[in-house]
Amino acid sequence: MVDPAKLLKDLIQIKTANPPGLEYENIALYLKYLFNELGFQIQLIEIPEEYMDKYYIYSPSHKGNKRLIVIVRNSPNPILHFNFHYDVVPPGDGWLANPFELKIINNKAYGRGTSDMKGSIVSLYLALSRFNDLPIEITFVPDEESGGIGTKYLTEETRVTPTMVIFGEPSFPNLYVGHFGIVRGVIKIFGKQAHASNPKDGINAFLLASKLALKLQEKLGKEIVNLGGYTLNPTNSDGIVPGFFAFSYYRAIPPHDNRTPEFDKNVIDTTAREIGIEYNFEIKSFIPSSVSNPDSGIAKAFKFCITSVLNVVPKELISNIRYDAVFYKNSDSINFGPGNPDQAHVPNEYVELDNIEKTSVIYECVMKRIYFHNYR
Repeated sequence: MVDPAKLLKDLIQIKTANPPGLEYENIALYLKYLFNELGFQIQLIEIPEEYMDKYYIYSPSHKGNKRLIVIVRNSPNPILHFNFHYDVVPPGDGWLANPFELKIINNKAYGRGTSDMKGSIVSLYLALSRFNDLPIEITFVPDEESGGIGTKYLTEETRVTPTMVIFGEPSFPNLYVGHFGIVRGVIKIFGKQAHASNPKDGINAFLLASKLALKLQEKLGKEIVNLGGYTLNPTNSDGIVPGFFAFSYYRAIPPHDNRTPEFDKNVIDTTAREIGIEYNFEIKSFIPSSVSNPDSGIAKAFKFCITSVLNVVPKELISNIRYDAVFYKNSDSINFGPGNPDQAHVPNEYVELDNIEKTSVIYECVMKRIYFHNYR
């Protein structure tokens, strides 16, 4: 008998924080052992460092942290493909307990990654422990939280081309049939370095960056924008007037918004010139939005199973949380996970244990419906 709380505890204790990508090898080996116990064949694929150098937005912090994709199969000809990421965002501040030690209070399991999305891994394992007759393939990928590098490498370099894909991002009790895209980059501001005792001899790049950030926030107020999620200051000394300062730029792209990163470059350039700032803007990644067919076989299977198990008709939503569906260009994709989307990336993140079990029953129902009803 599988104890979902014990399994979730084990997963949360593996601190797969991204950036920089800690303990990836530990969780890959754990997942290999876990699913091998159910009789699956396991393959580990390492992402080359030169690939990470090119695409990892937090480079070079990935150095020394091995990137592994775990591919789990029970057939050489899988019908259904699951894509779950095992990395989590850093915990940040404001936690009432250790974010990497599972704490259960009133059916709520607290810890970084419980909702996004290690709870989904537990749900899938529970489902497969009861039913694994359907030919399936599962990929556990790293670096979803940094633009989906694991899935990008998987689909572009290993040529995995499934027809139906299930993701486990937090959505309970609804379905995601698509997601927003993202433009990510770094804005670098140039000033003039000086000794802190003579600030007038320098040009403070931090203050210039602050002016630019505030002006950009004002101009982009109608967009979903996050500025300064991370910053770069090479001196890291309060005895120096910073001559260089950089901050991150993140803009979410709704479906049917066809603006490319040229839009972002133009806004930043116009704003910088208005306030007389010397700058450079480097695009780190551009991932378009993705919308799947809401009437596909896999979508119909999920709608039937969610309604049957939960006795509610799920909403079919477009997620403003980007996930990796965009990399499966010729696949019918759907997302359903036990977490609450409001719990992703927040302090004191939690998932309700009952929802993990209910989701496992829904995953099982979907697999059986595809298997017995030829819902393909």
